[in-house]
Amino acid sequence: METVDTDILIIGGGIGGLTLAAICQQLGIHCRVLERTPTLKPVGAGISLAPNALRLLDQLGLYPELLAMGQKVHKIQINRNQERWNTLDWTLVEQNFGYPILSMERHAFHRLLYRVAGGGKTVVMDCKVQDIIDDPAENFVTVVTNSGKQLRGRLVVGADGIRSITRRILAGKANDKTANTIRYTGRVHMSGITSPLSHLGENEKGVANWMLYDDSILTTWSCPDNRQWFIGAKMATDISTPKDKNRSVWAGTTPETVKEAYGNEVHPFSKNGKLGDIVDESERVLASDVFEEVAFPSMAKGRVALLGDAAHSMTSFFGQGGCQAIEDAAVLADLIQEQVLSPGIGFSKLTHQEVSNMLLVYSQRREKRVQDLARFSSNFALLHTANLPYGTGGFIRALVYSYLPSWAWMWYLRWLYGTQPTVTGLENTKLNTCTYK
Repeated sequence: METVDTDILIIGGGIGGLTLAAICQQLGIHCRVLERTPTLKPVGAGISLAPNALRLLDQLGLYPELLAMGQKVHKIQINRNQERWNTLDWTLVEQNFGYPILSMERHAFHRLLYRVAGGGKTVVMDCKVQDIIDDPAENFVTVVTNSGKQLRGRLVVGADGIRSITRRILAGKANDKTANTIRYTGRVHMSGITSPLSHLGENEKGVANWMLYDDSILTTWSCPDNRQWFIGAKMATDISTPKDKNRSVWAGTTPETVKEAYGNEVHPFSKNGKLGDIVDESERVLASDVFEEVAFPSMAKGRVALLGDAAHSMTSFFGQGGCQAIEDAAVLADLIQEQVLSPGIGFSKLTHQEVSNMLLVYSQRREKRVQDLARFSSNFALLHTANLPYGTGGFIRALVYSYLPSWAWMWYLRWLYGTQPTVTGLENTKLNTCTYK
């Protein structure tokens, strides 16, 4: 490939980076994924995939496997302590938007993406990035690793998460103070995924529970075989468990850590009425401080683009972090298909300015949507935790959650689930018939 090692260098082997690599595999684009961790280990507990992400994954031919490894969400039960406020018919999501909400173990989805992205032939593990050199006089961008190795690509995509080294390098070169503008929300998330709960039956499959407690909130999502993925949010001041203040993810989290915060809370799926019984069945638990973006950087600079949490970290209150990374990958890949592959130009013939212009278009197409989503997620967190201004949180939350019917939720969510980016040139024969294009 002349003076380059690959067409696209992707920094970060998370959901967004692997999705982009999987698209590249099908489009015939040469890429390499540089992942800083030495092995592919389980990260997180569960994940929700919504219609706005599932359409692209369907294009990649993954939808049948996702249906097999995931659980469709049929309904959401909204509970205030022991009182049932409302039950939402979540089958309407699939009826309105062509795809359901799927809940599954996060690592299972991660492993699937790793495989379709090319596995070890594409992903370079234990590869920590130290510098990125985008010299307009060269027809490549150089990525320097901490071992001193230099890798060259036609363009670089930073998909390396909330504490992105790509973003920090770009900001440092531009003397930009927005390198790290994520803000601690004051909340702690505790989550986990259980083994199959044998006391639950068919009636509980696909049922999610939103639990609104006096000093915290917690949601549980049904995964295959009645495994439960739970995630709770609580103010850090209400948790006595000590932690390492230099880490976002708490080290050494155990089920007892979670039970100290939530063990005595009620839950309708618990065998004995207390959430601690569910936590005891956990296969994996974790706790982490919750951060969100406050000053969004440009998603592109020169021949370097940002993707996923590296550009637009958001709270997980509506489960859109991974979905937005998948949307990013779809939009970027579609631009490459449109401006490089379809005209038959080839990366080698593009000038520095042409690649920069393409990535600028990517940035313009994505920035408003992801910033709107981050603000929505932040505002939904305030509603969910009843922390709205002027002491109105409890009243407004009760009003919305008790009386807003399922069809009204579908009407409102059109802006979110109705946008379903796809990539021209991918195999389309397995796409579902979808209301929104």
